[in-house]
Formats: sequence, C-alpha cells, structure tokens
Amino acid sequence: MAVNITELIQKNLGLAELQKIDPNTQEVKKPEDILSGQSLDQAALPTVLLGLYKFSGNKEGNAAIINGAFSTQLLDVIFGDKKDYVVEKVARYAGNATGKTEGRMEKIATEAIRVIKENVTDTKSDGAVKTFLLDQKKNILVYLPAELQLGELFDEDAIDDRTTKMEGPLSSRMHWIEKLFPGTDRRKEENF
Repeated sequence: MAVNITELIQKNLGLAELQKIDPNTQEVKKPEDILSGQSLDQAALPTVLLGLYKFSGNKEGNAAIINGAFSTQLLDVIFGDKKDYVVEKVARYAGNATGKTEGRMEKIATEAIRVIKENVTDTKSDGAVKTFLLDQKKNILVYLPAELQLGELFDEDAIDDRTTKMEGPLSSRMHWIEKLFPGTDRRKEENF
C-alpha cells in the first residue's frame, strides 16, 4: 500500500499530527501531546473516513464518490439520518460546538473524496472505492478514539475492537492472515 490516506489528508489540510490509539488503554498514546484544537481532528478525520468506507459499500455509493455526485452537504450524504448523531459524538469528544465540528468534518470529507478519486485507479469497478478504503481501514482505526463507539453506530464490532489497533511484527502478520479468510467486507479473491 503506497498511500496512508489518514496521514495524507492530515498533511494536505495542514492538521496537527494525530496520535495513535493505545490498544491497551483505548486512549491516545501520549495525551499530554494533544493540543486543545487537535482533539477535534483526532476524532473527525477517522470518523469521516469510516463513514466514507461504509457509504462506499454499494454500487451507488461507490459511483457517487468516483463521479463526485454530491451536494454541498457531504455529511448528509455520507451519514444520512445518523449525521447529527455522529457530529454530536465528535463534538462532545472534542469539547467543541456542533457547528464548528460539522464545518471541520465537511472540509475533511471534501479532501477525503479528492484523495480517494486521485488514488482509485479502477474507476469502472463497482467496489473500487470500498476496496481502496478497506485496504486503508487499519490506517484509519489506529487513530480512532474508542470513546466515540462508532462500531455500534456502523453495526461493525471490529471498529471498536482493541486488536484492530495493535501494531508490531506479530500483529502485522495476524492482520495479513486475516486477508486469507473472506469476511463480510470482501471475497477471498479481492484480498490480494
């Protein structure tokens, strides 16, 4: 995987460096390094990317991202009727007003779609975006604060699972082995 979408968007938008989540405590590894405004980005960036991942799960979502068929309110399209709930969760985590939070998340969504379109080469495939984001899922989850409990919202327990945020030689091998077994996200042939 040549690109890490989380780090690329962070860099493109000039955001402060995000902190990885400690799988043992489920909190940022160095809480003392989190600046007051950084907690918004810490929650908003992985949340928007996970929303796009779930949104791209069907042909219509995939096509909408590839073709840029969005209104100006990206969060309404990505999260649907759960948008206000998601924005509220991120705002509460960051200690910010929902208006400011929603604005930041819209900005992140716009950049995320641009980056996805730039990096997805197989625009004819019905699942190209989902496959790209599925391959990026590990890069997204290591920054996602567990306090948000988005696994419950997206009906996917693995999002909040500690083991998905573990890193290191053994964990990397285990995540590679996961690809050998087809899951609900993709068929075995799509793993490699």
